Formats: sequence, structure tokens, C-alpha cells
Amino acid sequence: MLVELREEMARYYAPRQTARLAENQEHMARRARVFAELDAYAEAHPDLPAVLLKARSHEVLAEHFAPAVFRHSPFFFEMGLRPAECWGTPRANSLHTWLIDRRRHLCHSLPQFANLRSFAGNGGEPRIWNVNDVFDFDHHCPGYTRILREGFAGILADIEASRPTADAEGRAFLEAAERGVRALLRCAERFAEEAERLLTEETDPDARCQLERLAQAARRVPLLPPRTFHEGLACLLFVREGIASLEGIGVSVIGHLDRLLGDLYEQDLAAGRLTREEAGDMLARWMLHTDVKFHVEDNAWPETSTCIELGGCDAAGEPLFTDLTRLVIETHRRHRLVNPKLNCRVGAQSPQAYLDLLSETVLAGHNHIAILNDDVLIPANVRMGKSEEDARLYVNGGCQETIVEGCEHSAGAYYYFNLARVFDLCLRAAPFTEANYRPEAVTAYPRPVAAHTFADFYAGFIRELRRVMHAGAQWLREAGEQWREVLPCPLFSTTLAGCVAQGRDYTVGGAKYNPAGIALVGLGTVVDSLVAVHRALYAEQWLDLGDLRRILAANWEGQEALRHRFLQLPKFGHGEEEADQMASTFSRDLTAMIGEMTNERGGHYQPSFFVYYAFVHMGGLTRATPDGRHDGELLSQGVAPGRLRPARSLTEAIRGLERIDFRDYPGNAVLDAQLPAGTMPAAALAAVIGTFVRNGGPTLQPNCVSVAELRDAKLHPERHPDLTVRISGLSARFVALAPAVQDEIIARTVMAG
Repeated sequence: MLVELREEMARYYAPRQTARLAENQEHMARRARVFAELDAYAEAHPDLPAVLLKARSHEVLAEHFAPAVFRHSPFFFEMGLRPAECWGTPRANSLHTWLIDRRRHLCHSLPQFANLRSFAGNGGEPRIWNVNDVFDFDHHCPGYTRILREGFAGILADIEASRPTADAEGRAFLEAAERGVRALLRCAERFAEEAERLLTEETDPDARCQLERLAQAARRVPLLPPRTFHEGLACLLFVREGIASLEGIGVSVIGHLDRLLGDLYEQDLAAGRLTREEAGDMLARWMLHTDVKFHVEDNAWPETSTCIELGGCDAAGEPLFTDLTRLVIETHRRHRLVNPKLNCRVGAQSPQAYLDLLSETVLAGHNHIAILNDDVLIPANVRMGKSEEDARLYVNGGCQETIVEGCEHSAGAYYYFNLARVFDLCLRAAPFTEANYRPEAVTAYPRPVAAHTFADFYAGFIRELRRVMHAGAQWLREAGEQWREVLPCPLFSTTLAGCVAQGRDYTVGGAKYNPAGIALVGLGTVVDSLVAVHRALYAEQWLDLGDLRRILAANWEGQEALRHRFLQLPKFGHGEEEADQMASTFSRDLTAMIGEMTNERGGHYQPSFFVYYAFVHMGGLTRATPDGRHDGELLSQGVAPGRLRPARSLTEAIRGLERIDFRDYPGNAVLDAQLPAGTMPAAALAAVIGTFVRNGGPTLQPNCVSVAELRDAKLHPERHPDLTVRISGLSARFVALAPAVQDEIIARTVMAG
């Protein structure tokens, strides 16, 4: 029945795609009614705290949404409040954007926001960083563990228990929190009512079975803990979609599936309530909707930010690999799904059968898996002051940036910092007119460094890097402090440890942990450039700083022989001592300067080398660098070697990471590896994954391709409709990608084992 379900969902989502939503008269009329009702309420209550305005919006949405019940699905989740290609972030023509639409100016009118935008690369200006806003309204993960253990009934009991000791702000938050929870529960009730209505006229046996399951589950979860595997799946999906729809935030994670639902799955099998085949069918129906919503067959950039976690360890630290782990991966592959993204945790104690399964799946061309090392990422979160018990529950929010589930919003993927651009500007002055910048921005801008020794040059670069990085963090902090008035999320906050007990929304810092993230772009490019400056200007004195500046300003024109000499210098990621030592020193200095930064919630920044596709976009606005790059060429990708001299093998790239202690990078660091299709046995890749874990690699993102097939697919897309590739933090059908992205993937070096 999966074909029928896919067709049913496609009919529903087609008129709700972003490009068509403004023409959807029914949707836009509902939006107008919701906004008018909320405007009238706000006008009648001008002094109401923002959290209570948000609570009222929850209640109005819960009554106005139209439940979408798909006849061949036993799950309830689609409220129709936002565009199809949206996982909750505030998008145009959504119904859940009322409060942020009315109040975003509280942040965007501030001088700090103008300063931030001045460095963001708009209008062709120098791009030092990219920030999506002054607060990360994306990449969230609710506290699923507690919800599945106690249901929202337990959360409501905690809200009631916290009221007697709450101050005025706390009482307002707790009222909003309770109202938000009850609005979510009302949404579940309305799904049950709709399914029961449809049952009165449904005759198809499969559809009746699915509708009955849906109605029964919606009458129980998420108020109470799930009792069966089906109820567990239903609870996870509804909580993800319901919170995203009511709060207007991106909820990227659906949960650590085998840890959360493994016991329910085994209990159902043992009791005869479920067979493995039935569980696989249920999983397929549960996972299918994301691909349909984002029409992956023709979407040139199908970023769904929809992740599930698998494997790794359980809450007690014991290795986790079960039949459910295997079933999820097998079902995903069998149905050629692109989503949800499979973030597969591993560790030194992971069973060989698990590593073999991951390897077989990747080498079959199912390029949807990221492999994350618990032995690095758990200690990294502990170093940031989190308990080991909490850190074991980490998941990945959207791509691979880490979140400790149920304890924090880590804001891991919204402040991308271009290390290479700052290095570029430390060599040559910025090509901008100071009159076009605010005085604070001009003061913070990096200046060219003059130095007689390499030690002085390096110290000057670190000084400038620290100054501009701290300026960005300060502007984000000062502007972000207003976000609590723009988009508080009392419903989401109830699922995070700390918020109810303190009577504070997570935007105020109510959660147990309150980190933010800074994603560092261009590590290999900068390390290679530092080595080049050290060797060519100071150690061997081929030329002086003025000569280098003139050569780079000319984009290496007429200097091909000299450029070739620079290209032969030691490079990051190849096990060459000079470059490895430079990477070690530079990474430690980055950790130190970032450790001094705090965010709007009073938490620290977590550094990462998770770069998404910024290595392309930011490279386009970074001028020629001493490693041999030309103007606008790609920066190094994550923690991979630069493309000027790619690694000869995956093993070489892994060993090139040994000198960096990635336990200082809790936001994660990603090694992308393009592998040859049809030439590597699964046992070899499994062995390489084991080496990656033992050598302290953080996250490995493999992409198994045939370059010949990619080239043929670009010329003859009709021959390769299902060919799927990993781009960065997402996968896509290759034939749907823009030609420039196709070319970039084809140009990646294919590594041997």
C-alpha cells in the first residue's frame, strides 16, 4: 500500500509547495483569519508578556488547523500550517509566524544587527561570516526520552508543582507552558476525531486498519507514554511535527530511534502483536512523508533537516545495535528513501555486524549515512561541562551538529565563520569603503598584518581573528537578548530539563545547558597558507610579504612556476609533520579564543568544523591564498585536506587528523570522503571505519559513487533517476541538482580505502 500512500501524500502536498502556497486560496484565507484573531487579541491585551501571546497563538492554531489524515498511514502529524518544504522554521505564508512577523523588528532594528549584516557578504561585500539571524530558530530537538517515559502528563504535573515557588515571570511562563501543552494535546484529539469521522465511510480494509490505529494512538499519546511500537512511532512523529507547527521553530530531530523504541519493538514481537515484516511496513509509512513533502525527485536542493539517530550507546553507555537498528537501515534502503537522514553513531565497542551493515549500505550507493564517533563526541560534550549521562543522549540537529537531547538548544549551525577570509584580509586590505560601514563595524574589521618574524605574523593573525570573532559574538549576544520578546517557545521549553523548574523559557536560558555554536570554515586552507607563509617568507625567504601581497592581488597571474612551488609545500591531512604541527597549534588557539565567548543565554560557544556547503559559498568570496588557491576557488571542506592536493586514500585522510584533539570540538567536525563504487569490499570499509574511531576522528561522511556514472547521468538524466549522492549535510537525487553542484561533486577526488 506504500504506492497508494505516496500518491495520496503527493496530491495533498503539491498545492502546498512553497512556490504555490500563495495561490492556495483555502490556506491563505485560513491564515488571514488566524492573524486577524491574534491581532485583535494583542490589541486588547497590550501589556501581555510575549510568552502569553505565544500561548494564545498555540490555542488559536490548535482550533483553526485542518487535520490531514492519510488513509493508508497509521500516523497523525500534518497540520497544514506551513509550506510543504518546511520543518518548522518561520517561512513566508505560514500560519505559525504571527508573533515573529510582528516582533522581529525588535532585533533587526538594532545597530548590532546592522553590524552583523555588514560582514555577511551581502551585495558582494567581504564575507567573514554568515548568520541566519540573531538567534538560531532552527535545529531543535525536543526531550523525547522523557516524553516517551512519562508523557506530557508528567510534564503537566511538574508545571503544577513549580507554581508555588515561581516569581511573576515564572508564573507567566508556567501558564504559557501549560496552555501550550494543552493546545498540543488538543491537536492530537482533533486528529483522532478526524480519523473516527473518516472511518464511518471507509470501506478499504487496509485504510480502515490504519485509521483505527491512528485514532487509538491519538487518544493516548503524547499525553501518556506509548505502550506499543506503533504508539512510540506515532508519539515521536507527532511531537516533532506538532511542536514545529505550533512554535514556528525548526525541529530537526525525530529521535534516537533504536534507543527510544527498542524495548517496545521487542515486547511487541515477543507478545505476537507484531511481526518483523509488519514493523518494516510501519517504518516505511513512518519515514515516507519527508521525501514526498520535499519532492526529492525534482528538488535541486532538498534540505529537509530531518534526522534520526541510530546505534552508538544507550543511556547506560552500553553498545547499541539491535534488530531494530538493522530494520531501520534495511527499510530505508529497500524503499530507496532519501530521508530521514541516518546519523549512525559508532564507538570502539560497536559490534562488527553493525560496522559491516553500515559499510555494505554505503558501498551499495545508498549515500544517506553519516558515521559519528561516540568516543570523541561524548567526551567533547563532557569537556563542555555536561554530565556523561546526559552526553550519551546526544543527537544531531539537522545535519551533524550535536545536541544533548532533552537538555539544551545548541544553536550549532547558524554562525558560520570564514577563517580563510580573515587570513586573506590579514594579508591584503579589505576592498570596501569605510563610509559604507557603521563605525563599530569598521573598528572590528581585520587589518593587514606586518611582521618581521613568522611568530609575529602568526600572533598578529590570531589577534585579528580573535578580535573579529569576538565582535561577532558580542553583537549576536546583545541583539539576541531581545529574542525572548520575539519568539519565546514555552511549549518546546517544557520538554527541556531546567525550564519548568526555573520557570524560564529556553530563549532566556532556562534549559539545563545553554551553548551556542560557531562553525569554522576553511581549516585546511588556513593551515596550508600558514605553512606557506612560514616556509616561503620566513624560513627560506623566497620572497617578502610585499611580494606575496602583489602576487595574490594578481591572482597568481604570470606566476605559475612559483605557484607550483607553493603547491608542493606540506599540506594538511597527509601526515606531513610541518602541516600537522601547524594544525595542532592552530586548532588549540581556536579553542582558546572561542572559549572566551558567551551567548545571549549566558552559555559558552561550542566550536565545530561542521561547514555544510559554506566551503563553496564562502570560497567564492575569498580571494587568492598562499596555499595556491585562486580567487573564488573552493575552501577546504570540513576537516578534509584542501583540494589543491587531495588525500590519496581515506586512510591517509584519517591519519592526517591525529594531531587535532577533536574532544575540544563538541559541535562536531566532519570528514567527507568520496569512495569508488564497485572496487572496495565491505570488510575493507568496515576496517577503515574502525581506524577512524580508534584515531579519534569525529564524524565520517562517505559518498560512494562512480564518476563515469555521474558524468553519464549529467548527460542522460533519464537513465539515472534514482542515483543519489551526498552533497554535504544532505543527500539528493543527482539528476535534480543544479549543474554547478553536479560539477562540484564530479570534481571531488575519489579515495581508495
